[in-house]
Amino acid sequence: MRRPITTKTLVWALVASLLFYLSARLGMQVFALQPSNMTLLWLPSGIGLVMAVRLHWLAAPLILLASLAANYPGLAAGPGEPALLHALVAAAIDSLSAVLGAWLLRRKLPSGLFSARDLGAFSIYVCLLPSLLGGGLLVANLVWGGYLSGSAALQLLRPLVLADGLGILLVYPLYQAWRELSWPSPDDWAWVLLVAAGNLGLLTLSFNGYSGFIYFILPALLLLVVKVRLHGVYLVLLLSMLAIIAAAAQNIGPFRAAQALEAHFMLMGFVFTNTFVTLSLALYYRQLQATDASRRHWQSEALHDPLTGLLNRRAFVPLLFNEHQRVNRTQRPFALAMLDLDHFKRVNDEHGHGIGDGVLVQLADLLLRHVRDIDRVARIGGEEFAILFPESSAEAAAQALERIREALAAKPLDVDGRLIGITISSGVVDFHGGEQSTEQLLHAADAQLYRAKDGGRNCVMRADVAVPG
Repeated sequence: MRRPITTKTLVWALVASLLFYLSARLGMQVFALQPSNMTLLWLPSGIGLVMAVRLHWLAAPLILLASLAANYPGLAAGPGEPALLHALVAAAIDSLSAVLGAWLLRRKLPSGLFSARDLGAFSIYVCLLPSLLGGGLLVANLVWGGYLSGSAALQLLRPLVLADGLGILLVYPLYQAWRELSWPSPDDWAWVLLVAAGNLGLLTLSFNGYSGFIYFILPALLLLVVKVRLHGVYLVLLLSMLAIIAAAAQNIGPFRAAQALEAHFMLMGFVFTNTFVTLSLALYYRQLQATDASRRHWQSEALHDPLTGLLNRRAFVPLLFNEHQRVNRTQRPFALAMLDLDHFKRVNDEHGHGIGDGVLVQLADLLLRHVRDIDRVARIGGEEFAILFPESSAEAAAQALERIREALAAKPLDVDGRLIGITISSGVVDFHGGEQSTEQLLHAADAQLYRAKDGGRNCVMRADVAVPG
């Protein structure tokens, strides 16, 4: 079922059509070699693909009209007849190429240009095949209209395909990235402007006798890959390649040779190499970032309690082991506490497990607010928690636990509008080095916790000393 055409869609379609027309005129005026009028870069191929992807069937007549308006003046001034017919045929070919490219994109790359691996399929199916078909039909149309001889037609086909393919490579990835990503941050814009200005300086030097500076454009683009998101990289890539091709079309810069075909081949080889390498590394770097983010997410999920966000037993035990090793090296103690909610089953039975979960979440927040930044709080299981106090004695840790106990006992928790009064029992031990293992320390802290439970609850117990509630 097709979505209805909204006012926003119509405005977008008209703006895209205008851009198609203006980019076509720009290509004829700025990116065309004289006197052959051979265009080195055809941005309308990329804009047409974007229109076909975004607008589906509505794109075809709009591309046809924009292409007709752009191509008719040039064909009317040529030797062929009738100019309007051949301009219509050329416009229809532009529409066909765009629609074919969009169809192949949806069929071969339904998720779009997502990874570096996709670039090969994108280049072949979306850039090369539609450009080859469209270029062949355009050349045949020009021969049919008397604008070209048969021998000249074969010479024109290759640059036509290259210009169309390059237009797609430079425009579509930028559109997709801009559509997927949020607006660039101020830091992104700062890097974009810095590298764009740097590339402009390099091009200025290379166009004024220092041709070797042009090869530093690629390292600048690769620096941008690790500094900003994709749309920033693609924007500077587009602007840089536009400047190089525009200068070459005016016979400025390092891509000059006695043979025009040799100069053209050098130029296109340089532009395509820079474009492919930048796109490949930008996509690969994004893929690495996505993989790393996914790894960190699942690692965090595996090491944290999903309800409270605290560390779980799997994460807490290695931390305890590392602290145990540190103490044996430095002889500077740590304390370990175990604490448990008193009569928590009664809370669940009377108020439901949803309220019980809310109590656990608020308790976790209170624990984090009453310990130091270097302390580590974990939910070991159910209503049982553990706290690791580095660089601390059992006495100091017991004082911190007593503050927590007093805060809970003094004020009920407000969970979804219900006031729930709870208390906690705690046991704490410390370690100054020696043969006692981490497992034995956990058992010792747990034993102190059970002493607190047996002693009437709502208290802190350490070794043979009770901190009364």
